[in-house]
Amino acid sequence: MWVDAEYYETEYLLGRQPAIPLSEFVYWEQAARVEINRNKVEIVEAPDELKQCVCEVAEALHEQSKASSLDRVKSFSNDGYSVAYAADSKTPDDLARTIRAIVAKHLAGTELHNQFVFAGVR
Repeated sequence: MWVDAEYYETEYLLGRQPAIPLSEFVYWEQAARVEINRNKVEIVEAPDELKQCVCEVAEALHEQSKASSLDRVKSFSNDGYSVAYAADSKTPDDLARTIRAIVAKHLAGTELHNQFVFAGVR
């Protein structure tokens, strides 16, 4: 675990209402770690930049999960398999772009960004 619910509540939220119920934070923190750490980088002690990144990604994942997939689909065709999403909904590609933007925002210019995004390749 890189971030605990106490850090989320006190250091990340800074008095704001939590988007994630504190009782569920461990689950969303793990989901965020999986999304961020696709290259399986070993982290012993997470720096604050990474903790902030995990909190924001966890919130994005939680928000996406709250929207029912049926609410997002505008039309669906079975024969040629086609799905059209409502204009105001996020597709899986949108979520991936959001996560990449969050990682870049918090980790750009750090060695962690190079490890997570480029697997150390320069």
